[in-house]
Amino acid sequence: MLSKKINQIRFVTIGGLLVLILSIAVLIGWFFNIEVLKSILDGYISMKFNTALSFLALSFCLVASASTKRISATILLMEMFVAIHALASLCQGILSIDLGIDQMLFPDLVGIEKQEAYPGRMSPITSVLFLVMGASMFSAALFQKLRIYCQYAFHFVTVISSICIIGYFFSVPSLYKFSFLTPIAIHTAISFCILSMSASMLYPEIGFTRIFTVKETGNIIAKRLFLQLFALIIIVTYLRLQFFEHSNFSMDSGSIMGLKPSLALTSIGFILICFGFIYKAANAINTSERKQKMAEQHFRSVIESAPNAFIISNPEGDITLINEQAEKLFGYTKEELVGKSIDILVPKASRSHHPVNRGDYHEAPRARYFGAGRDLHAVKKDGSEFPVEIGLNPLYTNTGNVILASVIDITERKRNETIIKDQLQELQIRNKELEQFNYIASHDLQEPIRTVSNFIQVIEEDYGQELNDELKSYLNTINDATGRMSLLVKSLLDFTRLGKDRELTYVDCNDILKNVIADLNRLIKESDAEITYGVMPQIYAYKVELRLVFQNLINNAIKFRKKNIPCEVKIHCHEEKDYYEFWVTDNGIGINPRYFDRIFQIFKSLHKEDEYEGHGIGLAHCYKVVGLHKGKIWVESELGTGSTFKFTISKFIQNG
Repeated sequence: MLSKKINQIRFVTIGGLLVLILSIAVLIGWFFNIEVLKSILDGYISMKFNTALSFLALSFCLVASASTKRISATILLMEMFVAIHALASLCQGILSIDLGIDQMLFPDLVGIEKQEAYPGRMSPITSVLFLVMGASMFSAALFQKLRIYCQYAFHFVTVISSICIIGYFFSVPSLYKFSFLTPIAIHTAISFCILSMSASMLYPEIGFTRIFTVKETGNIIAKRLFLQLFALIIIVTYLRLQFFEHSNFSMDSGSIMGLKPSLALTSIGFILICFGFIYKAANAINTSERKQKMAEQHFRSVIESAPNAFIISNPEGDITLINEQAEKLFGYTKEELVGKSIDILVPKASRSHHPVNRGDYHEAPRARYFGAGRDLHAVKKDGSEFPVEIGLNPLYTNTGNVILASVIDITERKRNETIIKDQLQELQIRNKELEQFNYIASHDLQEPIRTVSNFIQVIEEDYGQELNDELKSYLNTINDATGRMSLLVKSLLDFTRLGKDRELTYVDCNDILKNVIADLNRLIKESDAEITYGVMPQIYAYKVELRLVFQNLINNAIKFRKKNIPCEVKIHCHEEKDYYEFWVTDNGIGINPRYFDRIFQIFKSLHKEDEYEGHGIGLAHCYKVVGLHKGKIWVESELGTGSTFKFTISKFIQNG
């Protein structure tokens, strides 16, 4: 950036100094009457004293502006003076008046001797160009918003002065006179061309100047193409003129002189048209390039901010880009990895096969994922290996295809998986031990209970007549307690065995409900209950266990019915995306919401045994069975308004 700024200042300074030297040389020619300094070549128009003085002022302002950032009042006054002087000179020609400014500073003795109409006066086109240059340099220094317009004003001066130079090159006076009486001198046109291009370099980022200064692909192409076309058009036009002048075709000098303006204007037209097309094409290329750079910058930002390590490599396996996470993961810096082969990150045991695998991938690139279920490792800078998962994605760029690799360190995950696996195995062992304990405990508890019950029966049979009523009452109490104990032990054994031999089958819930209602037919008739259900689905489930859920829920609905009100039980189901949801609704006594969680615990009953028969095992069975189906069960109820038990059955159950 600093080098670019230095080159810009150097260009402006050199251009200003060239015009400064030329103007000083012309002024010396006027002071000492050296004709070669005033008109350069014999027979050419001389540069007027006022013109040289104006060039001296503007070139000094240009050099001073390039060397300092401060806005100098002296420079502004000089630029404004040149603009006002040019405007006054132009007004003299337009209004046909003489304000006396042409001979004010230095008399044009040669012009007076030749009896020129206005000796010492600069040509009208020169006045116009000085007015534009002086006003533009003044405005651009003071008003930043006007710089773009001032820049195009500098371009205008460049175009006009170039046309004048081409007119001199092809000897076409109409191009450097512009229908005015007084033509512009050749070195005046050259000075304007140099001065305007140098002034435009003060603001190289705007206007047409950016094509020659801003290093963008479109600008580089446009600059080379325009310079080549410009040179080609001038050379071809010159050769055509030489051909007509020296050929054997019968063409008089008047015809040749009439042909020159046509060829010159054609050349100028071609140059302007070519420049217009080239400028438009360059802008399109530059816009596309900027969008591409923005996309690349955005992509790099995304890569840099990603939580995973990202590595981009070319088909040869050379690393072209890594992000900060990759530096942290592998222990390398970007400078150490970029340009190196990606094999440096591959363990030595796998390194010999990696080029072959990389070549196979590049032959058919697609998004692929490695590491899941495989023992895949990478190696750090210190030589330590660690397990990874790698995702590969092909990226298609203007410079060729590259591969984006996402690398995840799964060391912690592997460690956790090992811990979970060990804990799962230990849990399975504990569950088996617990099941075995429950079975043994339940089975062994039945034996002393039966012994107590048998001895009570023996006592009643052998000594019944000798027992008084109080002893008989005690024996009856003991007998009832052992009966309840036996029932609880059996329930615990059943709960332990529940789902042990389950088998996943395709079942029709309509058939299950028909069988349940048939089994409970006696209870339903005795309680005057009404069981209704809609169309039930066909699902994959554990048939025996699911039947137990419906049986327990219907049995509870009948058991906890209201007195003197017919019991109504309604069952329906609706299908969701991932599960089926069943509802069992009754009009019974309802449940207090604070006991919603308690009712699904084993041996937790909300009522006394003499009020409602049961030991709190049915809903615990339901809870366990629904869990086997990867579902959940809950209740919605209020005291006195009935209850709705809801449970879900997953569509994604695996047998086991």
